Parts: sequence; structure tokens; C-alpha cells
Amino acid sequence: MLAAMSDNPEQAGWGADSEQKHMFPCASCGADLTFKPGADRLECEYCGNVQEIAAPVQQDTGGDEGGGGDGTVAIKEYDFNTALRDMAQRPASELVPGGSTVRCDSCGAETVISGQSDHCAFCGSPVVVAVEETSAVIVPESLLSFKLDKRTAKESYETWVRKLWFAPNDVKKKAKAQGMDGVYLPYWTYDSETTTNYVGQRGEYYYVTETYTDSEGKTKTRRVRKTRWYSPRPGRVHVTFDDVLICASESLPRKILRALEPWDLEELKPYDPGFLSGFLCERYKVDLQGGFKLAEDRMKPEIRSTIRADIGGDTQRILVMNVSHDDVTFKHLLLPVWLSSFRYKEKAYRFVVNARTGEVQGERPYSWIKITLAVLLGIAIIAVIVYFSQQQ
Repeated sequence: MLAAMSDNPEQAGWGADSEQKHMFPCASCGADLTFKPGADRLECEYCGNVQEIAAPVQQDTGGDEGGGGDGTVAIKEYDFNTALRDMAQRPASELVPGGSTVRCDSCGAETVISGQSDHCAFCGSPVVVAVEETSAVIVPESLLSFKLDKRTAKESYETWVRKLWFAPNDVKKKAKAQGMDGVYLPYWTYDSETTTNYVGQRGEYYYVTETYTDSEGKTKTRRVRKTRWYSPRPGRVHVTFDDVLICASESLPRKILRALEPWDLEELKPYDPGFLSGFLCERYKVDLQGGFKLAEDRMKPEIRSTIRADIGGDTQRILVMNVSHDDVTFKHLLLPVWLSSFRYKEKAYRFVVNARTGEVQGERPYSWIKITLAVLLGIAIIAVIVYFSQQQ
């Protein structure tokens, strides 16, 4: 049975800026066991031995709960300020015995490996430079396991490649030559009770009738909307946020990461190393405090919307907005993606599949020659249509 990690973030940790690949030996034949997506167990491809993962399924309950009455292990959320003050550091080698840290020369991603690595999962370049081991910080205590297998992800990738309109002629060949890597990305979630003091103005629409002269010299009337603004007034709103999700990776564009959402966080499971068997796992570059700053940015639109509703009227102006956060808690978790990358003219292009929902996002180069020719062809077709219309 595989041992689960400690429920105390101060007793174990993960190194920032890196990722690792976990393998487990088969008890029957000694070969590597791999995680079976969608089945939540480890299987041996050689002798067929099956090993169940010990971590029980548990909903994301938050708070400081202990184990559930049905024997499940609760996924805890930790006090943000306490963690900033007390979090400990441990070397990455304690997590991967005999492991070493390598860095991709091209994109700077750092990986902890126990064996050999022939490419960077994030940009496709060789991983060649050995670096000193980095310190560790906070351990992930929950995750979503892989639900989609590699074959399904590859089919999505090949479909996407075939639809690369206006791509350079050799791009599809380069893109198809690449494989797929299963990667767990690091995430934070934040809960917060927010109180916002604001000063705002309420505006109400009214209409007046105006007289004007049109281009033919005729006098006409029209209704014009105007806004009556009232004096600024102070106010206060309270907004509760639960599980504001922030990716702690800097290896992928945030636009792509946001587009992979939503995630089924209600299916989170307590962390068990067996879930990582056969997959890479990136360690976070965005730390706990940096992640909360990003979370604050994600909270602001909802706060502003609540303020506007509190002001009322047809339109509003928010002149001052001071937000305070109370009872801030967090979780550190891992979310699964299938990732492929290829390089074209010294630039890396990534394709990512949400390994839970199948949502796909990707980057691709464009051929400006093809785009220009398509525009010229469109102009020519329009010109021909206009010409024959005039002839008729």
C-alpha cells in the first residue's frame, strides 16, 4: 500500500521551480508500475499486477475538518498568514532519492529526475544543464488524477494539428513528430472574506428631444439619452470567495491556463505519490504570497460588480475602493494536463489538454504569405462579383 503524505505543510515540501517524475516498482516482477487514468490504480504492463492507491476519495470541504465519519480523509485548508510565517524548507532529494535537478537551456524550466530526461515537456528542447538542488517549501496535499488517457489526448492533438489553417507548410510535420507528456501542474486555491469600503456615484438615464438638420436640409427630431449623476456617497460591501484558483506555474501562458478551466475541484483527492506514477510534476514558481496577489486580481471584478449593484441606478462610477481580506486560507494542489510542444524557427509552441474534461488549447505559428495570398484572393473574388453585377 502506498503511503500518503503528511497533512502538515510544515513537515514536507516541494522545491520551487522544478518538476519530477515518479515511478513505483511492481511487487511481482520489479518493472515500473504506471497509473491507469480513470481507474485510480497502478498497473504493471509486463505481468498485469494491479496495486490499488491508498488515498480515499474526498470532496473539497475546506476549513479545519478532520476525517469524515465514513473513514475518508478531509482535505484541509491552511491559514494564509500562519503559513507565511512558519513554513519550513526541505531539500528536493528527500522526495526523490538519488534525484538530480536539470534545467532546460531554452525556457528555463527546472526538473528533478531520478533517471534520464531527453527533452523538456514545456518547450521540447533537450534538458542538458545540471544545476544545484533547490530548496523546498509547501507540499501539495490534494490533486485531481488523470481521467483521460494518452491515446485520447493524442487524438485531440492530431485533430488540432490537421486544423492549422494558414500554418507554414512544414509546421504540421514538425508538430506531429512530437509526443505527449502527462504533467501535473501546481495550483493554489484561496478563500477569503472580503470587506470593501468604497465611494461611488449613482447615475440615472433620462431622455431629451433634440432638433437637428439632416444632410438634405430637412429639420428632424430625435431622442437623446443623457445621464443625471448624483453626489458621491460612501458604502461598504462584503463578498465571500471560495477556491479562487491560481496556477503556480510560469511555464505556460496564463491565457491558456485560464482557458482550461473550469476544473472539477469537488472531485479532489488527498495526495498519494501513486497518482504521479509515470507522470511529471512541476514544482511551483509562483509562491504562496505571489499567488494571493494574482487571486486578488481575480476577485476584483466580482467585488466591483457587487459595488455597482449596491450603488444602484442605471450606471455607476467607483471613485474609491479599499479591499480588506479576513480569514484567508489556502490549499496547494496538483491538476493534470497532457502537454505537447514543438519548436519552429527557434520558438516553442505548446498544446495542452485538460486531462479531466478534454478541453484543448494550443499555440501555433502563422504563415503571413498564406494569409496575404488569401486576402488578395478574397479581394479578387469581391472585385469579380462587383464587375459582373455592374455589367448586368
